[in-house]
Amino acid sequence: MPDLSVIIPVYNRGELIRYTLESLRRASSGLAMESIVVDDGSTSPVAADLERLGYATTIRLIRQTNQGLLFARLAGLAAATGRYTLFLDSDDLVAPDKLRRQIAAMDAARCEVSYTDTARCHLQGDYDALEVTADAPVRATSDPADFFINIQPAPHSPMFRTDYLRKVVHRAYFPPSPLYNSVAEIWFYHNAAPRPGRVVHVPGPLTISGVHPAARLTNHWERLAVASLGVMEAFARSVPPSPEHALVCRYVGEKAFRSWRRLPRGFTREYDARLLRLWQRLAAGHPDLTPLGGRSFRLACTVLGSVLAGRLFRRWQNGSYESIRTVESEELNRLLAALPPP
Repeated sequence: MPDLSVIIPVYNRGELIRYTLESLRRASSGLAMESIVVDDGSTSPVAADLERLGYATTIRLIRQTNQGLLFARLAGLAAATGRYTLFLDSDDLVAPDKLRRQIAAMDAARCEVSYTDTARCHLQGDYDALEVTADAPVRATSDPADFFINIQPAPHSPMFRTDYLRKVVHRAYFPPSPLYNSVAEIWFYHNAAPRPGRVVHVPGPLTISGVHPAARLTNHWERLAVASLGVMEAFARSVPPSPEHALVCRYVGEKAFRSWRRLPRGFTREYDARLLRLWQRLAAGHPDLTPLGGRSFRLACTVLGSVLAGRLFRRWQNGSYESIRTVESEELNRLLAALPPP
């Protein structure tokens, strides 16, 4: 059994993946590791790129019809044989000691999940010339509900115990859907958050996001926002409101409220109302206002109520939607119409 299975979905990024695979090659010394590349129906099969780049004999390749990121990750997980699993996108890199440090921490703590701090670099030129810039450190926690809902790390940061992750998938509170493809990791996180588990933070910027001009999901924040709304609403419909789930339900409701507070002026009223309904259903009655905002906002909440205070602060602090729009109104309406009713 390998120590680690690294799952890398790919869709039309046969050239960029060379950075990802080279970082894994350098980080895997002394480890029993398998790299599983899932070609999610690329227009030009990735096999030819792997052959040209010299990696064809060092990875396991799965090719499937195009189903989206979530289903590509699930296909890789089904094929994984390692004790631990790490998801990478085809433009992610790992620091030379990321894999060994996370595996050692998980072996020592006998935990289900580990995660690290992050960094970024521009993917251009020779690998040895890449310049890595560290991001701000991520807050440490050992609580799975806090980790999966409040921290919600980048998808390439967490390493999972494989049998734990498979149980999360097989006993999911709500099933995978193409609606969630653009936020595939959040589907995993919301299904894992209510379950018992142990989390360990491994400090250091060991996980690296690649910056490049090619198309990527994060270029259209509205698609991510609508998909995230769909995940949170599915969670609210599916997770029973029992005492054992009260804390994680509250976290999801507070997350919805914070997302609502960040909305730009003039954004769609339907999205606005659906986020508020999530908060009102899951967390509105809780007396602790600290997760909703800073001291000034909490003071305004005690005088005006949370909703009115939120609307006033949004008007003062947030820019207009037109200044940050990335999709046309027709597409935004289509995305919202595809979601189940709230």
